[in-house]
Formats: sequence, structure tokens, C-alpha cells
Amino acid sequence: MLHILRHSPHAETRFASCLRAISADQSLLLIEDAAYALLPGTSSRNALEYLPGNVQLYTLESDLLARGIALDDVSARIQLIDYSMMVALCTEHSKVVSW
Repeated sequence: MLHILRHSPHAETRFASCLRAISADQSLLLIEDAAYALLPGTSSRNALEYLPGNVQLYTLESDLLARGIALDDVSARIQLIDYSMMVALCTEHSKVVSW
């Protein structure tokens, strides 16, 4: 299952709800304002680091750049992707949940 999160982790409870719903061998794609979860030193980034190691984490590189988040600040665990890779992720997974 692919979870796509697009809302800021600091504005509402969707981020926490999404993380609670993710289980092993699932994937999480952070897009739009959800990219703020990757800022160093934030509780949201720490929460992502504690997800099981077999949860795949992705973000759109263009969303990071649009929000002024330096690519060097992103954890090595996060895979930077583009729009064509996002489409591929959606087609690879039998279920997609948008938060």
C-alpha cells in the first residue's frame, strides 16, 4: 500500500494518523506541504526515522526545492523522486491512500 501525505505535519492531525496507519512493507510519499516533515530537528522528522526500516519513504524533489528545504538536509532514508517516478509508484501499488 502506498500512503500519500500532502498536508503540513504541523497544521493538523493527518500526519500522526497516517504514521499510525502505516505498517511494515508499505510506502509513504510526502508531497506538497508534507515535505516540511523532513526539516531537521523537528518532531515530525524524528517520527519518520522511527518507522520500521522496511517502510519505504519518498518525497518529490521539486516540493522540497519549492519550500526552500535543502536536499542535503534530507535523511538518506528518504528517496527523492520526480513526477514520473510518482506515477510509477502509484501504479506499482495495488492500493493508494491519500491523506
